Amino acid sequence: MSIEYWAKGDIPPGPIKATVVPDVKRLASIIKQHKKPIMMIGPEIHRLSELIGGDILSNLINISNSIKAEITVSDSKTVRELDSRGFKDYVIAFPLEVVQKISSNKSNYDLAILIGFHYYYGWLLLNYLKHYAYKHLNTMSIDPYPQPNATWTFPLLPLSIWYKNLCQLEGELKLVS
Repeated sequence: MSIEYWAKGDIPPGPIKATVVPDVKRLASIIKQHKKPIMMIGPEIHRLSELIGGDILSNLINISNSIKAEITVSDSKTVRELDSRGFKDYVIAFPLEVVQKISSNKSNYDLAILIGFHYYYGWLLLNYLKHYAYKHLNTMSIDPYPQPNATWTFPLLPLSIWYKNLCQLEGELKLVS
């Protein structure tokens, strides 16, 4: 089951708007349908980890390994954490450059998963992709708040429930690999 995202004043004009997917199994099946995903991790991931008292980066590494997604990061704290865990399969790049790269027709990515960006910055990145890459790229926000410019997004949930859903998503995707 999915819910159409609608919030007055939050959606730029146009027919493309997010579908809120509250069912984690449905979200996992959507991700599994894509051949070449990319995961963009923003600097807010550390604040979210502190707020919930969990290790979100570990969950994201496991999700990335399960779906064979390329990880892109832009902040030094995430780079240090990934290096300290021995994880080397990531790219350091500015988010806007990544978005411009994957929106080109030469890109072979078919799904962009965003997490850990400030709401307004994620909104702008997804808005760019929505307008310039809608023919060959789907987008997904797995942040704890819905993003109206993504193709699919998590619903607005308390952080504890959101983290439980993220862990469940990790488990669903591990079943496949």
